[in-house]
Amino acid sequence: MFRLALILFGGDALIRRWKVFLVAGVLAMAMAAIVLIDLVDGVADIATGVLGTLLLLQGLAEIAVGATHTRARRRFEMLRGAAMVVFASLLLDFPWDNALTTSFLFASAFIFNGLVRIVSSLLIRHPGWRTSHLIGWGYLLMALLLATNWPLPAEMNVSFCVGMALMAGGFVLVRGAWRLRRLPAGSRLAAIELYQRKREASSDVPHAAPAPVSEKQGLEPMVVHVWTALDVVNDERVRLPLIERYIFSLSRKGSVSTGHVALECGHGLYISHHPRIRLSITQKNVVHQVRATSSNDHPGMWLPSYAQEAEATRPSTFRIRFRVFNPDHLEAFWQAYQRNDTYNLTHRNCSVAVTEAIDAAVEGVFADKPFWRTLLRLAVHPDMWLAGSVRVRAESIAWTPGLALDYVSAIRRITHPQHDLKLNLSRWWKAWRRRAPKKNL
Repeated sequence: MFRLALILFGGDALIRRWKVFLVAGVLAMAMAAIVLIDLVDGVADIATGVLGTLLLLQGLAEIAVGATHTRARRRFEMLRGAAMVVFASLLLDFPWDNALTTSFLFASAFIFNGLVRIVSSLLIRHPGWRTSHLIGWGYLLMALLLATNWPLPAEMNVSFCVGMALMAGGFVLVRGAWRLRRLPAGSRLAAIELYQRKREASSDVPHAAPAPVSEKQGLEPMVVHVWTALDVVNDERVRLPLIERYIFSLSRKGSVSTGHVALECGHGLYISHHPRIRLSITQKNVVHQVRATSSNDHPGMWLPSYAQEAEATRPSTFRIRFRVFNPDHLEAFWQAYQRNDTYNLTHRNCSVAVTEAIDAAVEGVFADKPFWRTLLRLAVHPDMWLAGSVRVRAESIAWTPGLALDYVSAIRRITHPQHDLKLNLSRWWKAWRRRAPKKNL
């Protein structure tokens, strides 16, 4: 989440405030130390009370905001808000002592994350897979400690987890602030390495950061087209809940489809990455194909336009439109990225190209907004947490069209808040008026 906030504000707004982030990181680590020291006396009430209250407020806000939305998004946000309220009640021991229940929930979450990291790192072998593999085993170790109530009793597990999370978050802030300190003015954060591997559009991009423009000034909107894996399979598919939404779909004939994602901006820019020779992915070779190694690198190609791609295949299932973005940053990214057409199913695919393009396009869109008020809004924005969790999951496994759809949709809602709020309030009001009983005159 912190990385996305950096990108949205742009380099100059953050480089000037690197000391603030450094102090915030140190304070977070100090708070973590206080929470952990609080465990020594055998009474852990600081972390559970604060975390429970924050989750309760966030859950109630989620339910209130979700009520203004429609259809699937309304159900999703209201369920997410209800889950936060339930979890907050467990932390606050309402209506009874829930120490064992919270330990079980934390242990289950650690087991799930640990197994996902271990299996995906061994299967995909993405860059940095060894680090992800070790983190997965660390999650399993934490789950074991929580499940056995050793060395801490069950009522202290929440405080311990919160303290460790604060310590890790503080370390991330300190490390990011220290790297911001070394950046020259005008640096593009979406094109440099702040936290992980170096991005490909970097060295020769212009340092000028022009203000983002909008559709009102005559610029055509930027559109992200998504074909999910569910829509690519032509014959009868095997039902694989969640897997077919986020990873791949499987037909009864044994063929595997992963979906596709592309980006369109105006008449001259279209980012759609395909292998030059169509990959034949079946049940027998899918394990080999998902390896993010050089042996699975293939010559790629860039399709010229959405019209040609839609005519050759089918129209996209989802279209996410951006009215506010930075076309110069997007063009600079595209000029650098397209020089290398290498295609890798899990490491350098269509989703990687589009998500990195989106990061470049939205960099600095909040540069002209009040910094601290906007940063506070982002810190409590549900879609910031959603985008951050999707990015972490994608970087620990692989970017897929399903994950790209969630990530791009979340960024769109973050960068276009007023438009969405007005639209959803209008829809909610009209739906309420239709459901209201009419009086007979």
